[in-house]
Amino acid sequence: MLQQAAKNRIFYGISLAFIAINTLAIPFDFPWINLLPFLLLFSFLILFKLDVLLLVLCFLIPLSVNIDDIGFGLGISLPGEPLIMLIMALTFFKFIIHSEYDYKVFKHPISKAILINLVWVFITVLSSEQPFVSFKYFLSRFWFVVVFYFLGVALFRKFGNIQNYLWLYIIALCGVVVFTLVKHSAYNFDQHYSFTIQQPFYVGHGVYAAAIAFFIPLLFIYLLYPSKFRLNAVAWPVVLAVLSLLLVGLFYSYTRAAWISIAAAVMALVPLLARIRLQSLLIIIVVTAVIGILFSSQIVYLMSRNQDESSKDFSEHINSISNIKTDASNAERINRWVCAIEMFKERPVFGWGPGTYKFEYAPFQMAKYRTVISTDFGDGGNSHSEYLNPLCEMGLVGMLSILYLFYHVLNTGFNLFYTARKPRVRLMSLAITLGMITYFVHGLMNNYSETDKIAVLFWGGFAMLTAMDMYHNKSLNNS
Repeated sequence: MLQQAAKNRIFYGISLAFIAINTLAIPFDFPWINLLPFLLLFSFLILFKLDVLLLVLCFLIPLSVNIDDIGFGLGISLPGEPLIMLIMALTFFKFIIHSEYDYKVFKHPISKAILINLVWVFITVLSSEQPFVSFKYFLSRFWFVVVFYFLGVALFRKFGNIQNYLWLYIIALCGVVVFTLVKHSAYNFDQHYSFTIQQPFYVGHGVYAAAIAFFIPLLFIYLLYPSKFRLNAVAWPVVLAVLSLLLVGLFYSYTRAAWISIAAAVMALVPLLARIRLQSLLIIIVVTAVIGILFSSQIVYLMSRNQDESSKDFSEHINSISNIKTDASNAERINRWVCAIEMFKERPVFGWGPGTYKFEYAPFQMAKYRTVISTDFGDGGNSHSEYLNPLCEMGLVGMLSILYLFYHVLNTGFNLFYTARKPRVRLMSLAITLGMITYFVHGLMNNYSETDKIAVLFWGGFAMLTAMDMYHNKSLNNS
C-alpha cells in the first residue's frame, strides 16, 4: 500500500506541475510545452527501457515520412532518423561509459567484418571528392551499425525480442501495404503508377518490395512449423492473412528484382536442406560466373533479341527481365553499372568517396549506353548495385569488405541451421538467412542499405544471427 501511495503522490505531483507549467506557458505563446510529456516518456525509455525504445523505433520506421530536402541538399526520414541519432548517443552513455555491454560481441566474425568495413569507409572519407557528402554518409552508416547491430545484439539476447522486432516491422508494413493497395486500386493497379504509389512512406517501389520480400521466408516457415513458434488455432490464420497481404503487395509492386530475390531464396533451400557447406556453394557460384563471363557475348546477343518491356501483364513483365535493349529501366541500369566500373578504373584504390556516385557519374556516361531516361546532369540517383556502389566510391577494398561481411553473415546463418540444438533457433536462423539472401540478390540490381527502411532489417538481421550464434546456440536451455 505504501508503494502504491508513493506512486500516486508522484503521479499527481507531476500532473499538477505540468498543469502549472502550461498555465504559465500559454500566455507567453509557447505551445511547444505540450511536447513535455512525450519528452519525459522518451527520457524514461532511454534511461530505463532502451530495449523497448528500440522496438518502438522498429515499428515507427516503416511509417516514417521521407522529406527530400531540409537544407544543404540533405533529406531526412521523420521521426525515424532523429530517433536513431538520439538512441545512438545514449547507447554510448549507457553501454560504453557504464560498461554494461558484452564486449565479446566485438570478437564475433560478423562484428569484425563490420568494423573492417566501417574503418575503410572512414579512410575513404578523408580522400573523398566531396568530403561533406562522404562524412554524412559515414555518420549515417555509423549510427545504423551502432543502433541496429550492436544495440540489436544486446536486445536479441532475449530470443523473444527477435520475434517482437520482426513482427513490429511487419505490422507497420502491413499498414503501408494496405495504404498502397487502396491508392493503387484507384488507378486499376496500373503498372505505371507503381513506382511512387508507396509515398510518403517509401520513396519508391524497389525499397518497398525489398522490405516485403525479406519477410516472405519467415512467414512461410511460421506456417510450416506453427508448433515450434507456439502458434495457436487463432494465430495461424492471422499469419496466413499477413502472408497473403504481403504477397499481393509484392505482386503489385511490379518489382522484378524482388521477384527474382524470392526465387533465389527458394533455390537456396536446396543446398541448405542438402547440408552443403557455404564454401562449396560459393565454388559453384564462382564457376558459373566464370562460364557466364566466357560466354558473355553470346548471352548479351540473346538478351538483346528480347523485345518484351515491363508492363502490367505478368508474363510480359517477367520476360522483360532479360530485355537490355528496349526496356528503359534495364538499359539504364546497364548505363549506371558501366559508369561505376569506369569510375573505379580511374580511382581503384580509394574511390571517389562514400555517397558521391550520384554526384560524379554524369561524365562517365557513354553514348552507346545512354537511354531515354538518362540525364546530362547525372541526377538520376545511385548505381543500382549494392556491390558496384562501394567499388566506385570506396575502391576495391570497399567492395571486398562488403563481400567479406556478406560471407560471414551467410556462413553464420548456414552453420546455425546445421548445428543449433533448439528447433526454434534453427528455424529462425533459416528464416533470417533466407531473408538476407533475398536482399543480397536484390542488391545486384538495387542498393537501399543506406535507407532507414532497409537498414533496420539489414543490420538488424546481422544482429539476430550474431545473437543466436553467441547466446542461443549452446544448449537446449538457451531460448
